[in-house]
Amino acid sequence: MVFQKNILIILLAVTILGVAVFSFGYLPKNSFAFGLKIGSQEIGGLSFKEAKTKLEGKVSEFLESKINFTFSSKDIIETIQATPKEIGVNFDIDGSLEGPFKLGKPSNNQGGVGPGLFFQNLKEKFFALQGKYNFPVKADISNNAFEEFLTEKFGKYEIYPKNAEPIFNEKKLDFKIQEPKEGLLFEREKIIEEIKGHAQGLNINDIHLALKKTLPAIDLKEAQNAKEIAKDILNNSPYLLLIEGRVFVINEKLLGNWFSFLPQKKGNQMKLSVSLDEVLIGDFLNEISDSVNIEPQNPVLSFQGGNLKIVAPPKSGKTLDIKESTKKIQEKILNKETKIILSLTKAEPDITGETIKELEIETLVGSGNSNFAGSPKNRVHNIKIGASKFNGVLIGPNEEFSFNKILGEVGPIQGYLPELVIKENKTIPEYGGGICQVSTTMFRSAVNSGMEILERHPHAFPVRYYNPQGFDATVYLPSPDLRFKNNTPGYILIQSKIEGTKLTFEFYGKDDKRKVVVKGPYITWAKADGSMGTKLYQEVWRNGKIILQKTFLSSYKSPKLYPVQRNPLD
Repeated sequence: MVFQKNILIILLAVTILGVAVFSFGYLPKNSFAFGLKIGSQEIGGLSFKEAKTKLEGKVSEFLESKINFTFSSKDIIETIQATPKEIGVNFDIDGSLEGPFKLGKPSNNQGGVGPGLFFQNLKEKFFALQGKYNFPVKADISNNAFEEFLTEKFGKYEIYPKNAEPIFNEKKLDFKIQEPKEGLLFEREKIIEEIKGHAQGLNINDIHLALKKTLPAIDLKEAQNAKEIAKDILNNSPYLLLIEGRVFVINEKLLGNWFSFLPQKKGNQMKLSVSLDEVLIGDFLNEISDSVNIEPQNPVLSFQGGNLKIVAPPKSGKTLDIKESTKKIQEKILNKETKIILSLTKAEPDITGETIKELEIETLVGSGNSNFAGSPKNRVHNIKIGASKFNGVLIGPNEEFSFNKILGEVGPIQGYLPELVIKENKTIPEYGGGICQVSTTMFRSAVNSGMEILERHPHAFPVRYYNPQGFDATVYLPSPDLRFKNNTPGYILIQSKIEGTKLTFEFYGKDDKRKVVVKGPYITWAKADGSMGTKLYQEVWRNGKIILQKTFLSSYKSPKLYPVQRNPLD
């Protein structure tokens, strides 16, 4: 009886143990094994979502914690704090959890659970329960962010090694070898690995920075080899750049400054390659491009009788292909070929006879005028030349118009004569005097057409040619300028005309149902010495709503402050 009772007790114990072992082997299915840690954080028994939330919180705390970076030498000790976030530490939380989550569970590709897999799961869970699994958090660090931090905060202590390198001497037209020098640099890779190791355990530890002697990559022998190659190419000068019947000479002095020597790894050795600086070549080509390029020309248009007509056809142009020509120069000169044909690219005008309908120029948008009655002969001459520069100008939708850009150079070569201008608190003669009659008329036309004025400057004192005062615009190269934006949905065509002493600009474009209201200019104050202040209001309406509203304030000094000087150009 006693024996049977003992047998029952043993069987019951074995059954309970078996159930416990069986349960321990398979549970929990949707959570991490008990006792499992990631980054020293206990996540056993948590679901994937719960573990992720917990780990995200700990990671967030870690990223905002302070790390002490300390550099010390004989006479210097400096400590600077930075958060892991500031130096570019980042984490892959999902990736950190995926592997540990599978611990103690059958793999997804298993059709069933055999005894071997069961006991493997049991073993993994048992070890986890004993605290034998503490997985690292997957961490990385942005090299750019860390480099920026290290250079900004501690870069002053580093001495970069200097490679042996040929340096061109313009006077001797020869190369001198720069002696190599050792440097002192921080071991960046080692520091980064140390930070990553701490981050994987979510541990905040001090980082001690130490400088290490660093040898230059290029020695004297390698620099001498590069010098001989460059000298051989240089001695083959001059090199000739040929384009459209023109020749540009590259002499020794110019070429010598183009040489560039860059360390390159070939196999297990560092070599000094000989090349030509593409930026310097590009700068040279840009300088000569103005004398080479033939700009394309849009057709000259005129709006007559309600129709847009072509007065002069469009013309194609040619431009120097800077990128392709730079490549050719590098290849040919390095191969000691003395004649190099530069590359041209055909440039087409923006507008052709086929695309003229797309301009949507269909009506007069607005106009403005001014009267230059009483102007001296030279002033009238300059006004006519200046106004002609703007006849037929096209402004695209949302394009910015610059008066000075279209006007271009003003001088005797362009046909201008000397006439009075306001400059340096004086009224003095200069070539192009009277151009402000043109800019004032352009300003009035732009305001009356509802254009958005971006830049406008009144004259220093009231000028009788610009009555009514307050509706003028002064210009002078390179500044001040008159700028406005074409705020219509189509192109604007500018036409100029002079009838007697009246200059008019007409803006033709698309009818977008705008209504422009101009109020003033009103004199807000005036003094006996001729000084005054004015206000001018511009309103642009469409469908009963204001779409643009602007006030132009002008303050004029007394004309007596600007005495007229004798014309030294007569």
